[in-house]
Order: sequence, then structure tokens, then C-alpha cells
Amino acid sequence: MSGKKQKLMRKEQRMSRNEQPDCPPETPALRVENSPVSRKEQNFPPELSDRQVTALPYLAAAATNEEGARMAQISISTLTRWRQDSVFRDELRRLREDAASLAHVELNGLALKSTAILANLLEDPNPRVRTQAVRIAIDAEIKLGEAARNSRRLNQLQKALTLLKNVK
Repeated sequence: MSGKKQKLMRKEQRMSRNEQPDCPPETPALRVENSPVSRKEQNFPPELSDRQVTALPYLAAAATNEEGARMAQISISTLTRWRQDSVFRDELRRLREDAASLAHVELNGLALKSTAILANLLEDPNPRVRTQAVRIAIDAEIKLGEAARNSRRLNQLQKALTLLKNVK
């Protein structure tokens, strides 16, 4: 990382701490508690065994099936068998969607905070800091535009695929 970027990052961190003293300096990482989750806490379907209920949070948080099985202390063959059960599969999907939703909300909050910090940097008396802030803002806008165009194109392709399926 260049010296300019490091300096800009340090300044952003100082501004963040000075302007928002109630905010923690770091965002907590998503993690799974070591204590088992009770049925009452999560409203798990009664068809699931206690062992499945205990394993679900680990499986939902893991990046891979192997990692989830290791964390939940179950074998891959047990996980494969459980995943054939629609109730278990639906509950695992629900937990993963909930986790993704929470992560999305957190990222939106961080984006808003970052935007406010960047806006303050655009007013900085140091022309180098202002120039770097402008570059970051322009790069972000270009990426947002590309993402929006890609999203529209993907929607068009999905509609076309649906039409093709209906023709057959």
C-alpha cells in the first residue's frame, strides 16, 4: 500500500473516532456461539432432532459443507443424509438467508458511514487528501454504474429465459 493511501486511511480512522465516539473501532465478526441453540430461541421445526438443531448454526455459518460438518462435529455422510430431508434443507436455507440479510444490513450501514467520511475528506484543506477522495468517489460511482447495468442485463436475460421456457 502506498504511503498516500496509508496516510488517507489513518486520517479516515481519526475522523471516524472523533466524529462518532459511540461507534466501536471495529465491526464485530459474524461468529457462531459455542453454546447450543435451543428450539425455543430459534423456533426450529419439531421434526428436527436435537443434534440437527445444534448443528444447523454451524452449517449455516460455514463456507463449505466440510467446514460446517467439522465445526458441528458431524461426518460428511451424516450431513449428506440430513440434506436429503426437506425440513432440514429448508431450515438450513432459512438460516443462511437470515445471515445474509444481516450481513447486507451491516454492509449498508458501513457504506453510509464510509460515504460520510469520504464527503468530509472532500472538504479537507490538504489538496492531496481532496484529490484522493475525489478519485475514490469517482471510482465508486463508476463501479455502481457498472453494477446497475449488469443487474439490468441479468434481469433481461432472466425474462428471456422464462419466455423461452414457456414457448417449449
